[in-house]
Amino acid sequence: MSKSFRAALLAAGFAATAVPAAAADITFCVWGTITGPDALVNGMSYGPRDYMEFLNQTKGGIAGNKVKLLLLDGRYKLDEELKIYRRCVDQEQAVFVNGWSTGSVKALRDQITQDQVPFMTQSFASDVLDPVKLPYIFMAGPTYEQQMIIALRDTAQSGGKTVIIMHPDNEYGRAPTTVVRQSGIIEKLGLTLADTIEFPYDAQDITAQMLRVKARNPDMIYVQASTPQLIVALRDAAKVGLPATKFIGNVYNISPAIPEQLGAAAEGFRAIQIYADFGSDIPAMKDIIAFKARNKVEKEDVYYMKGWLEGIAIASAIEAAVAKNGGKVPEDVKAFRKSVRDELEGLKDLDVGGIAPPLNYAGHQGSTQARMARIKDGKYVPIGDWINAK
Repeated sequence: MSKSFRAALLAAGFAATAVPAAAADITFCVWGTITGPDALVNGMSYGPRDYMEFLNQTKGGIAGNKVKLLLLDGRYKLDEELKIYRRCVDQEQAVFVNGWSTGSVKALRDQITQDQVPFMTQSFASDVLDPVKLPYIFMAGPTYEQQMIIALRDTAQSGGKTVIIMHPDNEYGRAPTTVVRQSGIIEKLGLTLADTIEFPYDAQDITAQMLRVKARNPDMIYVQASTPQLIVALRDAAKVGLPATKFIGNVYNISPAIPEQLGAAAEGFRAIQIYADFGSDIPAMKDIIAFKARNKVEKEDVYYMKGWLEGIAIASAIEAAVAKNGGKVPEDVKAFRKSVRDELEGLKDLDVGGIAPPLNYAGHQGSTQARMARIKDGKYVPIGDWINAK
């Protein structure tokens, strides 16, 4: 193991024992918020790394080729994420890159297309979902907008009339809200948008905003935010007498930290669920349990399951690209990247062990299915069956 690679691993916060002993033929680069304001949901960065290491340990890698793994810390800082992207593409010659934030993928979208490197974003922003104009960018589920529409449909079907959308003052919060507002879907569903309330991303108290929400008396409040902001929102909602039952959040609001930290103030809160939770009785958990028996699993949550699913999809595409090259890793990394991109786009009915319905990547989303989950007695309980978010 090189000193520089060992240093990168230590900086990313995982043990050198997870590194393949032999020289790797395939490089897979992941960055996430290992430390920083969004670290509560970083299981989705450990998940794909661990799935690739699971293949290294059980199958000698992908198609018998060891995978060199890099997990780097972008700290939810745009300048750091942009630097890491360039390192992954240029210095590390990664065949596939798995990146983090909405802000970074939007800033990089044209560069990713120019570099022709397949890229799995942890964001669900519709602005970067375009198989024609952005052929190298993929995600793993319904867009933020589609998730919001699920909540709006549910509100309309249950007889609700007025809604409020809350979001932080960043690209992740603003963009999906703007798209949904401008689409006219709220009015088409017979709903009225009573207010849109923005708050500082790093705010520790939004009681004033919650008093404004309470004055509007909405039937539903949708929060387009991540777990740390949702915790602040529900805590301050309880202060002013707003029940959690009025609130719905996106996929990044399914976290054990919410009921653990808030207790009764979180009871009845609902969120969009796209993946089976850690510990579910599904085939994929057998592999995860086997991996855990020999390795440390950093985050045992639904976001880790998302990452494991991404690992399955990415490895399947890489394996197919190697098979098309006569079972050998292409020496030309540009050609290899192009082939992997094509194979990922061509994946159909990919079995992901029950983490989600089978994936189809023709539209670069994998799946557009989701369901609601509600906090009951401190745990998330699925509500109903999977539905199509489109």
